[in-house]
Amino acid sequence: MNGSLSQFKATLRRRADRNEKNNGKFSKKHLSHKDSNLKPEYNFPTLETNELEALKLNIKAKLKAENRKNFISVLVTSIVLALLIYIFVLT
Repeated sequence: MNGSLSQFKATLRRRADRNEKNNGKFSKKHLSHKDSNLKPEYNFPTLETNELEALKLNIKAKLKAENRKNFISVLVTSIVLALLIYIFVLT
């Protein structure tokens, strides 16, 4: 075998870097933590019961308004589509 050990190691390192560049975008092994003791800390504020209830009511009201808006848009679209079909197909 021609060449030195350092050249062989450099070739292996370049090959590994090239493979990681090509396959690293889809690899899931880099998503975990390197250190098992180091975990992310989340600083969520603590809410009192009345603040929590107000937040829940606010979220429910927003969801209800969003659902109503989606229903109205689907209803209007289907009515317009039905009228277009009636006008162009049946006449």
